[in-house]
Amino acid sequence: MNFKTYIAICFFALAGVFTLQAQNIIGYTNVEYVLASMPEFKTMNKTLQTYQGKLAEKLQIKDNYVKTKYQEYLQKKEAGAGDAELKALEEELLKLDAEVQQLAAELDQQLVTKQQELLEPILVKLQNAIDEVAVAEGYKYVLNQTTSSGVSTILYGPEEADVTEKVFAKLGIAMPKE
Repeated sequence: MNFKTYIAICFFALAGVFTLQAQNIIGYTNVEYVLASMPEFKTMNKTLQTYQGKLAEKLQIKDNYVKTKYQEYLQKKEAGAGDAELKALEEELLKLDAEVQQLAAELDQQLVTKQQELLEPILVKLQNAIDEVAVAEGYKYVLNQTTSSGVSTILYGPEEADVTEKVFAKLGIAMPKE
């Protein structure tokens, strides 16, 4: 193999490596930041607060009933009611307390279900915007910059790889000033 052939092979091998690297462009964004800035997300939170208030009212009604029954129990105990009557009231109170706990668990689950129901189309819209930016900009990967608790997962990256502003633009919303 002559020197020119060797140089040509090395050149094409290096060109192939650079081409492979260019094909694996990685971008990043802060999904939680974008999500929190979306008008739909803010509307969802208001809707959830209202829904949670209605659920809390249901629980409060049941809890007030239990408190009324407990006051009746205390009054009968103070008035000298018999052991059998007090025992029956105690059993009723225990049953009512279990019902309140069951209702609280059911209402919590209803709230979680409602949140998932309202959040899903918002997440789909956000993912579509990220996908469109990735395709338009030639990114093969777009990573989330932080975890849901705010811990940074991208410790270093070139500023030009941050696609957050482009995602905001694709969503048609102004990026908040930091």
